[in-house]
Amino acid sequence: MIDDVIAMRPRMLSVAYRMLGSIADAEDAVQDAFVRYHTAGGVSSPEGFLIRATTRLCIDRLRRRRRREYVGPWVPEPVETRGAARGDALAESLSQAFLLLLERLTPQERAAFLLRAVFDYEYEEIGEVLGKSEAAVRKLMSRSRARLGFDDDHRFPATRARAEGLADRFVAACRAGDVKAVEAMLAEDAEVHSDGGGKASAARVVVRGRDRAARFLAGAFRKPWLREVGPASVNGEPGLVFRSDGAVVAVLSLRIERDVRAVYFTLNPDKLARWAAAEVE
Repeated sequence: MIDDVIAMRPRMLSVAYRMLGSIADAEDAVQDAFVRYHTAGGVSSPEGFLIRATTRLCIDRLRRRRRREYVGPWVPEPVETRGAARGDALAESLSQAFLLLLERLTPQERAAFLLRAVFDYEYEEIGEVLGKSEAAVRKLMSRSRARLGFDDDHRFPATRARAEGLADRFVAACRAGDVKAVEAMLAEDAEVHSDGGGKASAARVVVRGRDRAARFLAGAFRKPWLREVGPASVNGEPGLVFRSDGAVVAVLSLRIERDVRAVYFTLNPDKLARWAAAEVE
């Protein structure tokens, strides 16, 4: 029984991370959920109790931080993903683009959507987690899909091979400072989200538009402290890890559909401390 409870940790962390976009906050929520479990006594369904406690703790955290004060663009904390198949629903829900999209939802909408659309819980089970009727959960799901625009077939995810090939060419052009080549691979409405959190040099606003994004990226890659670079899978997307004297100083991921749609650049040191250490499904 104890082993079964401990084995729930990766699933709990996976739910909490998608709810909060932060490994540090997710780990705290999971730890608090375990404390509640061990003090409850007589729990008939450990999985049900732990997922319910984790989700409710995340909802409370989201409600407390709805007016987040943050310097510059906020990007979900990056995690290293290994062996994730691009296009798989669970892997797709880890992408930073998807996690940013979830910011449109209320905490309860976010919980209902993730538990149903990503983790495949039944409406009745979600109702038990949220303390709502099945009908109320269905309404939450309907509102969530409408807010996210999931009724519109407007996305064209690239195949894994194409995504990786385009990523290699794109990175090479950025490193060479070839603005025209970078621009040719960007979508017209491309965005660069550069997250320094006021603790590292980064753009204070989201850089939007093909031309501005190309010039920004070509300039960023010229910085001498971003020269020690290696490939990585970041939140299920092609990416790069930048190191200085072996320490991770930045992580970049690319959102590739037909073209490079978005670039997520994490430089905030607080968000890099747990890189490659998180057990997120």
